[in-house]
Amino acid sequence: MFPIGWIVIWAVMLYRLTVETGKFETIKHSLRSLTGDRRLQALLIGFAFGAFMEGAAGFGTPVAVASAMLAGLGFSPFYAAAICLLANTAPVAFGSIAIPVVTLAGVTGLPLDRLSAGVGRICAPMSLFIPGYIILVASVLTASNLKLAAQIVSPR
Repeated sequence: MFPIGWIVIWAVMLYRLTVETGKFETIKHSLRSLTGDRRLQALLIGFAFGAFMEGAAGFGTPVAVASAMLAGLGFSPFYAAAICLLANTAPVAFGSIAIPVVTLAGVTGLPLDRLSAGVGRICAPMSLFIPGYIILVASVLTASNLKLAAQIVSPR
């Protein structure tokens, strides 16, 4: 449990450092100036930046940070979180320097190199499919039909 807590603590510290120094706003401004297309913003921040954060920190940090960035760009918080959760499906196996794969190898007793190769074979096609799916979702979901989507998914 200590390694997980240690990584999360320093990921939050890094996030707080960027917020306190004003560099988080600089990052948001830089990403906003790349494109005005909300679909591409969702793809760049949710998928690309989120995948980088997943490899560096993992444990939900990319979803929290990337969704905060998307919310800062004007996305609704629910929409930003949904996009970032979708985007995080492919890189999550290699999160936090591949801790999930190392843990799987430790628990099952299977060789780490074979597990890593298998996970890589599964994640490679997913990494091609997910960006297209994010573009589709970002095109279809708007603020007006988010309430309808929430009602469909809601178990009530």
